[in-house]
Amino acid sequence: MNKNPVHVFKNPGVYTIKLVANDSSTCNKADSITYSITVSNKPQSAFNYSPQPTVTNKPVIFQNASSGGTNYKWVFGDGDTLVTTRSDTAISHLYNSTGSFNTCLITFNAAGCTDTSCQTIPAVIIPEAAVPNAFSPNGDGINDRIFVHGFGIAKMTWRIYNRWGAIVFVGNSITDGWDGTYKGKMLSQDVYHYTLEVEFASHDKASIKGDITLLR
Repeated sequence: MNKNPVHVFKNPGVYTIKLVANDSSTCNKADSITYSITVSNKPQSAFNYSPQPTVTNKPVIFQNASSGGTNYKWVFGDGDTLVTTRSDTAISHLYNSTGSFNTCLITFNAAGCTDTSCQTIPAVIIPEAAVPNAFSPNGDGINDRIFVHGFGIAKMTWRIYNRWGAIVFVGNSITDGWDGTYKGKMLSQDVYHYTLEVEFASHDKASIKGDITLLR
């Protein structure tokens, strides 16, 4: 007799399992135990994306169309991932280079079961980098930081100098923004110079110089 039997339940539900043990060599010839198990539906992963076709230098919008899930992991095919518990919120993703990306959605249910769906997403990115020429860090929540704007940027070094040539800010990502401070102190209204060294995902490089006016 199989000591470790395997059984596949065809339908979800709660099942009571009973194990009966027999031993004719003892006075307690039979003993039993029952145990309840819950069989859950397998989740179904699915998603849509727009626009179709995708637009140059614009993010792709993903909409989760899964069923039976409680947690979701997006794998965008370019090294970026996103984990969320929401299925009703659109996901925006901007690819950093031109190519076709195998994008997948892994859907988890409450029992930890998974299902995965994938689609190939074409993206066209024209490398670009620029810096605004002014900002106003006055605490009103509008234009309080200045950032490098661009597409297809793989690496960058952004340095900002005061009129005496001292470095007051260094950034290495388009998410690194300057708030007009240096060593925790607000700097005065003035014109500041910057240099920007960029390497794009296409391996092209660019050097950009310019001025930023800090307005109070």
